[in-house]
Amino acid sequence: MAGASGVRLGRCRFWGVDIELQPPAGFTGMVLGRSEEETVRAAERFGPVSVSRGALVQVAGEPFLIPTKMVAGGPEFNFALTFDESGNADTVEVWRPPDPGHDGTVTFEGLDVFRTPWSKLLAELESRGHRIVREDGDLFAYAPDLTLGFSRDAAHEVPEDADGLPLYFESVLVAAAGYYDEADETSEP
Repeated sequence: MAGASGVRLGRCRFWGVDIELQPPAGFTGMVLGRSEEETVRAAERFGPVSVSRGALVQVAGEPFLIPTKMVAGGPEFNFALTFDESGNADTVEVWRPPDPGHDGTVTFEGLDVFRTPWSKLLAELESRGHRIVREDGDLFAYAPDLTLGFSRDAAHEVPEDADGLPLYFESVLVAAAGYYDEADETSEP
């Protein structure tokens, strides 16, 4: 089923949720660019919603003050949205469920974002022609053309790769078009 924006709106089960990332629009059932009121209504189908004003968020390990942050979901599936100065959702970050046996998926173009080892996921995206920018010793990565950002930063016990960092990505950020433009300009050689 497609919404007015052309984004597929799927039926979601809580945490049997199957999410397809659809950058730069958002993900299944959650569309960026909408007002806070519209976004709250959409987010409530995933679980409780909390909104905070003047929120401090971490982006690639750096703190940033944003006008509004919304967190939604439950104990097994959580995501956070940020809003621009106009009050429209401009990013959504989905976190990997802490239970490795969860039955939901978060995918992008058929790739399981949280069950594919981080290095294989990035290699596959690169093989499809997407440029990947890596930061902080591969703790963070982003694909500017896809407006997708990835983090291996974990707040709980997780399987580790040979480098001692998480084997899988712990979160994925979907951003509105242009989100990485400034960062992309500063990363050019």
